[in-house]
Amino acid sequence: MDATNRQLLDRIQRSFPIVSRPYQALSEGLGIDEEEVRERLGLLKRQNLLRQISAIFNTGALGYRSSLVAMEVPDSDLDRAVAAINSYPGVSHNYLRPGSYNIWFTIAVPPGPSLEETVGWLSRAAGGWPTLILPALRKYKLAVVLDVLEETEGDSLEDRSDPLHLESSVSFLATTQNIRVVRCIQEDLPLDERPFLIWAATVGMSEEGLLDLFAQWLQHGFIRRFAAVLNHREVGFSANGMVVWNCPSELLDKYGQILASHPEVSHCYHRPGFAVWPYNLYAMIHGRSVEDCHKTAAKLAKGIHLDDYRILFSTKEFKKIRLKLFWD
Repeated sequence: MDATNRQLLDRIQRSFPIVSRPYQALSEGLGIDEEEVRERLGLLKRQNLLRQISAIFNTGALGYRSSLVAMEVPDSDLDRAVAAINSYPGVSHNYLRPGSYNIWFTIAVPPGPSLEETVGWLSRAAGGWPTLILPALRKYKLAVVLDVLEETEGDSLEDRSDPLHLESSVSFLATTQNIRVVRCIQEDLPLDERPFLIWAATVGMSEEGLLDLFAQWLQHGFIRRFAAVLNHREVGFSANGMVVWNCPSELLDKYGQILASHPEVSHCYHRPGFAVWPYNLYAMIHGRSVEDCHKTAAKLAKGIHLDDYRILFSTKEFKKIRLKLFWD
């Protein structure tokens, strides 16, 4: 990628302009016009560097219950287990991470069904293997923003942080119209001069009305961000590791906040620990190599003075999709 594409990808990951002509707004300061912005983004999509640009929802605020789930499956039964797990539309990510628990997937269950019962049903369908439900009890950081800039290209940025939004006290109303809007804006934004006008017509609203609704949903925390999602492997981050610590309960918040302050950490959570799996502090790190991830994990462990940790690398991707909310 050239410097312009790197700057463009950095901008759209962090904060995509929710205005009538967003691609014109993105062109400012890049030395290119609106048409070239759209052409470049189209090429980045065709090259599989850019997955999509869309609303990124706070699923909990919309009434969903979600969790990370770990399952211990013998190698001989992996195919059956993976097929059963992947059949559920609320499973968005599913990876092989070698270890005692080797299948790790994320699941979101819509309002109504029980998360525990749904996971239990999937576990039985997979073969009845030992399963751990690991919901996020506390979120310290949740933002995948990959640093695609060269060392000298980020100097002009005033704030490259992406703070975690607090939960809103306002409840999401799952009306027919609101569900129609969610289903629309979770898809990829059109590469049109006025893409929100196209979306507005799709859901029977004015462009101004849709942009106002965006502002309200962002304020209430229904939408965490409106931004781009990159294909991290294609943009050079070929390794990712889930680092897990066995942390004393009284230090969880302190250490979680320290880990979250590191730019190499994209996600950081407190999750429940179990006798068979005592790890309760999780940080996801991305690197350009496995060696990079090991160095980062060692640096993080030194920063919190906690050496009881493991790095779980994903060696196979069974499923990775954008979660589709309010599926039929």
